Amino acid sequence: MVSYEMPLILSIVGVIILTGTLNMSEIINSQENVWFIFLQPLAFLIYMIAAVAETNRTPFDLVEGESEIIAGPFTEYSGMGFAMFFLAEYANVVLVSVMATTLFLGGWLAPFGLTFIPSWIWFLAKVYLMIFIFMWFRWTYPRIRVDQLMEFGWKVLVPLSIINIFVTGVGKFLYQSMGW
Repeated sequence: MVSYEMPLILSIVGVIILTGTLNMSEIINSQENVWFIFLQPLAFLIYMIAAVAETNRTPFDLVEGESEIIAGPFTEYSGMGFAMFFLAEYANVVLVSVMATTLFLGGWLAPFGLTFIPSWIWFLAKVYLMIFIFMWFRWTYPRIRVDQLMEFGWKVLVPLSIINIFVTGVGKFLYQSMGW
């Protein structure tokens, strides 16, 4: 689990560097001019890959192996027990989508100055877009092995996350020192 949770957390550090706060409302308000998906595209990509792994979605649904008939350890449960496991899985997808919307997509802020639509509709539309992307991943990609995910996490995602933090820190330092 650490192999994909580390990049998930490290991808958020770039946003924290840009805003200088952990307050979600201030993070959203600091995206008034430009969303962080445009300033931090690598961090967003790392966040999405790690979030798919965190939510146990295909291609990273490692709880369920290919050798199991239906749904891995969930075959032991039926009725409400089975439903609660999958409700928790989809609640996790909603939570990760809300966080992606808040951190990278401007939260409730309207794009292109389209303020005639209420802000809560913009927020829900962005969350639903993120949920659709998570569903799209599940429909598109085949499952990978546990060792492949761990190798990808440690050898690709963690170094890219650290590079993103370094570049963001240097960029913010140069931006502030030049007085822009």
